[in-house]
Amino acid sequence: MRVHRATSVIPLTLALAMAMVLGPIGCGHSSSDSSADEGIPGLTSADREAQSAAIAELQRHWRKGSDGWTTAVVSGSPYAPDHFLRQCRALTIKAMVPQDLSESDKLNGFEWVGRAEFEPTSCREGGGQAGMVLDGMSNVVVSKHSGQWSQWVDFTPGPLRFAREKGRWQFNWDATYLRGTLPGAQDFANAGVQ
Repeated sequence: MRVHRATSVIPLTLALAMAMVLGPIGCGHSSSDSSADEGIPGLTSADREAQSAAIAELQRHWRKGSDGWTTAVVSGSPYAPDHFLRQCRALTIKAMVPQDLSESDKLNGFEWVGRAEFEPTSCREGGGQAGMVLDGMSNVVVSKHSGQWSQWVDFTPGPLRFAREKGRWQFNWDATYLRGTLPGAQDFANAGVQ
């Protein structure tokens, strides 16, 4: 894992607001089967704590199984929701990129701000309405169908942006990583896949 420091070019609050509006996309994972490399050189204790917080937050949304990490997703409109499963081979953070904090940021209670960057991964989707896997953002256009897993596709996800403010970790709720919920037996039954 590499560690990068980004300097604050615009005020932190504006940067966070932009991140919340624009938000990252993707399912951010790699072809390995681990969730983190514990032997990452060069991380500060704050960066290690941020990495642990990112992994813990991902584990609230993704369940690890024999085929990879799976989440239950609901997309579409409230009037025609599309319930399906998304599966990625692994959730591996390749780099933590903390942002330097200004004195004003610190006075406003920010203790850590940055992003976790992920390794490329293989993803697939199962169940739900017919449509494109990962909304067509993979290396090839593959369709998903009710009652079966799609083909695996290569995908290079975007970063997961988050911050620690006044002792509390705050994640972008709209991040694709965090949209899903831990899948249960009913989710697999509804998707028609194992």
